[in-house]
Amino acid sequence: MAGGLGEDQKQARAARTVGHVARFVAREDPLFPQEDSMAKCEVCGNEYYLAFQVITAGVTHTFDSFECAIHKLAPICDHCGCKVVGHGIEANGTFYCSAHCAHAEGARSIVDNAEHVPAQ
Repeated sequence: MAGGLGEDQKQARAARTVGHVARFVAREDPLFPQEDSMAKCEVCGNEYYLAFQVITAGVTHTFDSFECAIHKLAPICDHCGCKVVGHGIEANGTFYCSAHCAHAEGARSIVDNAEHVPAQ
């Protein structure tokens, strides 16, 4: 069995994420699909036995990869349009990927490192 789980192991375990804690659960878990089916990613449609769920704002989402989860759930920088992966900046009720983008949109008190802190 080089390079992966055996069929019996695949049937016995499946990854599920709640919040940001991943754990293995038995297939008998009522929140996971039955043994004869696999969870389907809501972004790309791929059916995968290690698909995971993310619960955010009370809504459960199912993904087959972090890439799809980011595509669906990550906020978009209001200045440059990139996906905010990580902490990002929230200023004036808007999300930005960095202090640079927040400054470009008028948020002046935001800094991303000690060298940018105004002298007192």
